[in-house]
Amino acid sequence: MADTHSPLDQLADISEPALQTGFALAPLWWLLLIVVLSALVYLLLRLYKRWRYFAAKRQALQLLEQISIEPDAAAQINQLLKRVLQHYQPAHPALSMPTQQWQSWLAQQHSKPLPDLSSLLYRSGSDSNANEQFYQFAKAWLSRYSGKAQPNVTNSTEAANA
Repeated sequence: MADTHSPLDQLADISEPALQTGFALAPLWWLLLIVVLSALVYLLLRLYKRWRYFAAKRQALQLLEQISIEPDAAAQINQLLKRVLQHYQPAHPALSMPTQQWQSWLAQQHSKPLPDLSSLLYRSGSDSNANEQFYQFAKAWLSRYSGKAQPNVTNSTEAANA
């Protein structure tokens, strides 16, 4: 007699593939992720270096607040401005200028009014209005200072020749 078994009985049951539990990105996405993370690390390092670079400026602004109430504030503020300039630009020509040229250089750097430094620094009595004006100028100059002051220096011999 003929085989009565159906060919369907010989088929194996259909089994589903195993469930994928891992998450796999395409290689292009991994490359993009590496590029973005590298750019982020680079940006953070640049910001940190900038923050460290301007630490002297931040300290100078804090010291300026403390100096402003002292009796010889004008001389100390003047020294503070020169120290900040020397820290960021040690060979700047304004550091070796006499008082009048230093004052004219400072006046070119910011639009705030600047009192007469010769009388303010070398006079025996203290003028509180001039000290306050010099303090406000120094605070504005330090706040705006970017670490690179322009030399804008005209020597007296250059001015005489012009």
